[in-house]
Amino acid sequence: MENSRRTSIRGFLNRIRQDHVGAYAAQAAYFLILSFIPFVMFLVTMVKYTPLTYAVILEVIRSVIPESMQSFVTGIVREIFNRSTVMVPITAITALWSAGKGVQALTNGLNTIYHVRETRNWLMTRIWSVFYTLLFSLALMGSLVLLVFGNSIYRTLDHYLPFLARMVAWIMGAKTFLVFLVLMLIFLLLYKVLPNRRASMKSQLPGAMFTSVAWSVFSYFFSLYFEFVPAFSLMYGSLAAIVMVMLWLYFCMNILLYGAEINAYYEKEFRKAQAFARELFDKEKEVEEKES
Repeated sequence: MENSRRTSIRGFLNRIRQDHVGAYAAQAAYFLILSFIPFVMFLVTMVKYTPLTYAVILEVIRSVIPESMQSFVTGIVREIFNRSTVMVPITAITALWSAGKGVQALTNGLNTIYHVRETRNWLMTRIWSVFYTLLFSLALMGSLVLLVFGNSIYRTLDHYLPFLARMVAWIMGAKTFLVFLVLMLIFLLLYKVLPNRRASMKSQLPGAMFTSVAWSVFSYFFSLYFEFVPAFSLMYGSLAAIVMVMLWLYFCMNILLYGAEINAYYEKEFRKAQAFARELFDKEKEVEEKES
């Protein structure tokens, strides 16, 4: 049993090395960093058509973005809010197309891990990357609206639909569990739809669960480290926040690709076990036929 476990771990680590997971994680992190500004531009452009105001967005930025990056991000937000309505669709389309590059880089890494070649049309792949970026943006915007206007939504539902109001109250009260659930669903969909292969949701569940837990735990301890260890900020000065985001994203991309490796490795082992069981069953059937 112990030897079997060691063999499995050794085989998994060899697969990670052969698939160059670290290199693909760096590539995905690099393109996601490049896509950050276009993504923020697109997200803010979309927000202009919601009840969220400029003051609310600034408040969210202050609570989410590191202080050293706040002026940089608020400058982008201010520019988008001050642009004319005619320029908004052009900005949205350009930003969305640029932001899709990050998703496309992630797709390349997942294709390598699952050992499949990219046979889909380049233009269609890029369009699908843009589409997934759009879905992710809408999910973020919906979460933002729920957090900001959650109490107003609760009061309205409590007056007209008390049952739904209780459900909304429970969702808002279980934020930690909700974050984990949303993360797992996002990773499950990424593993399912991005690579050029057919796979069931069930087969991608182990990697999605691992990635959700590992991503959350790593992000928590990563934030603690930079909160209580000031040496990093002293070394990089004003660039500390940008370097911190790059490191965080690189390690998170590694975690995401490790989750895909878990799915791919155990899919392979499951197929081997299935073939062995089928072969054993056929042999037993042959023996029974000979005896009869």
